[in-house]
Amino acid sequence: MSEVENPPQAGATEESIEKVEDAKSPPKTQIEYDRYIHKFELYDSDEYKYVPWDPTTYTPPPPPKEDLHNYFHVVSRYDSESSATPQLLITNWSKTLVRFMRTFVGDPFFNSRPEYKVQRFFPKLEQLRAKWNEAKSALSMESMLSLDEKVVLAKALGNPHVHQNSSEAELIEQITQIVEHLSVLMAYLDEQFKPTMDRLKLETSHGQISYDLLIYFFKVGDILYSYDDEFGLPFAFTLHKRWYQASTTESYFLVTAITRFWNGNQYKKQTMDLKLRSFEGTKEISELAFQHLDSDMKEKLVARGKLYVTYSGIHYKRFRGNRIMIDRTAYNYQGGYDLDPDIEIPELEEQKLHFLPPEVYGFNLSTKKWQSFLVDEIQPVVFDEKAWDHLVLDPDTKTLIKGLVEVTKNENTTSRMVNDVISGKGGGLIAVLHGPPGTGKTLTAEAVAENLQRPLYMVGSTELSTSPSSLESNLKKILKLASAWDAVLLIDEADVFLEQRSLHEIGRNALVSVALRVLEYHRGVLFLTTNRIKTFDEAFLSRFSIAISYPELDQTGRFTVWSKFFELAGCRIVEKVEPDQKDAISKTELMRLASKPFNGRTIKNLVRTAQALALSTNSPLCLHHVQTVVNTQEKFLKGFSQCRGQKRKLEVLECEE
Repeated sequence: MSEVENPPQAGATEESIEKVEDAKSPPKTQIEYDRYIHKFELYDSDEYKYVPWDPTTYTPPPPPKEDLHNYFHVVSRYDSESSATPQLLITNWSKTLVRFMRTFVGDPFFNSRPEYKVQRFFPKLEQLRAKWNEAKSALSMESMLSLDEKVVLAKALGNPHVHQNSSEAELIEQITQIVEHLSVLMAYLDEQFKPTMDRLKLETSHGQISYDLLIYFFKVGDILYSYDDEFGLPFAFTLHKRWYQASTTESYFLVTAITRFWNGNQYKKQTMDLKLRSFEGTKEISELAFQHLDSDMKEKLVARGKLYVTYSGIHYKRFRGNRIMIDRTAYNYQGGYDLDPDIEIPELEEQKLHFLPPEVYGFNLSTKKWQSFLVDEIQPVVFDEKAWDHLVLDPDTKTLIKGLVEVTKNENTTSRMVNDVISGKGGGLIAVLHGPPGTGKTLTAEAVAENLQRPLYMVGSTELSTSPSSLESNLKKILKLASAWDAVLLIDEADVFLEQRSLHEIGRNALVSVALRVLEYHRGVLFLTTNRIKTFDEAFLSRFSIAISYPELDQTGRFTVWSKFFELAGCRIVEKVEPDQKDAISKTELMRLASKPFNGRTIKNLVRTAQALALSTNSPLCLHHVQTVVNTQEKFLKGFSQCRGQKRKLEVLECEE
């Protein structure tokens, strides 16, 4: 028996024998191992899926042959047959030019087959010419370069492997080769860009520019400025990228701009796209949406940038008459966060100051809104040194409150106070203020904040929640924010979680438990206002540092309140008003006003309205303006009482029926 099972038949060719052998060998699309299989698959672009594949049968295409005769290829690429203008690229670079471009351009030339758009050479043209001339001058007979200097030059021109032991002849040969290759490239680029450069030079000399020349006029790396849409204020940026973009209806010239901003932790780069709509013919350069940054504009932006950096971090300031908190981190969270006490604000180099924006971000304490604030309009807070005198409370209570809050000013004193056994628990000042509306509860918190020169963060019951989980989350955010800002916190109408627990109201019990747990860990100054002290849960009584009762204002108290608000409005209080004293009111008239049963809040509103009436007639505030407003208020209250009385009568009649 023959050793060969199927010997080749007579007349069989070598090719047919190989085919028979191939037919016997199944494709090696997988390899079996112990308990697992390794499969090979190849994507089939016709079937749109991966199919079994034998990598041993794959023959890679031969590598492209290097073109030793040409130093580069210029390729015109069309996106479609209907494209009017091709995209010009340079490919197939000589090794000499690739090495040079790696030092001159950078990353794109570290690819295995680098390609580069011709258009991208335009802003680099003069810099490229300078390199070329530097290399040529080294070859001239007048060159005074030493051997070491030629080594440095050769390395800068893309020959990293030269060293101090290289001979003069070797260095000259390498530099000569670079000059030769660059000469061809420069000749092509000059020819390519000459018409464009001539047009650009002519138009810009007359302060004009065509739409198709914008991409040559604005170069990558240029420092430009534009005006923002929100405020119409200038801002500077570095041009990172520019291109044309067209749709079926419009065409645009777009640029990617890079600016700087404070993100709450550091100064970061910010990118944005700006666009310029296409136009026919030429346009005044001064009318373009963005301009090259001149020295005058840079000086203004640097001055604004110096102001901007002073507002990095947390700052209590005034903006357009409102008290504000500047805090980018809180703005990012739109709520509370854990402040890192060790955070340091880095300095920004002066050469980057003009890239900073015109606004900072934070919270408006008056409007209770997160918003931006123009740095040029931010002012220091002017504290009311007489705020404490405006409080209508008995002297002993005022002394007690002032003594408690003064302790919080001094860290050494605070550290000597008795703390809770559990670290981090308690240690703050929690005061409950109870009484009817308009008796001075809110004014107390305002006076304390002014005395401490801290912000007053006011929170209404609507900002909390009747859901235990939401209440806990909201309370924690609010307390964290107050701690970060070192603010006096006022929770107005806190009855939602202060009411007494009962056996039948599980939801109410949960709210009270949550409030007890969260509030006792607060270490700042906290005021809670309520007008329902009788329904308090007893567990809260031990949590309060102090509880203050505010009775209805009597005539003496109302006299004091009227006097304070008249003084704030610029009206003098005198014994008797003389004919020439148009900005004064007598104590007799003031006592007559105090006899009317208005609360403190209503008195404030009456004086404000009277002041507005006086301003509308461009005259000083006087008794006539106040009396006009008071009479109108009394008529309204009388009508309101009559309506309520009629409603109650109807309700009684309906019940009797």
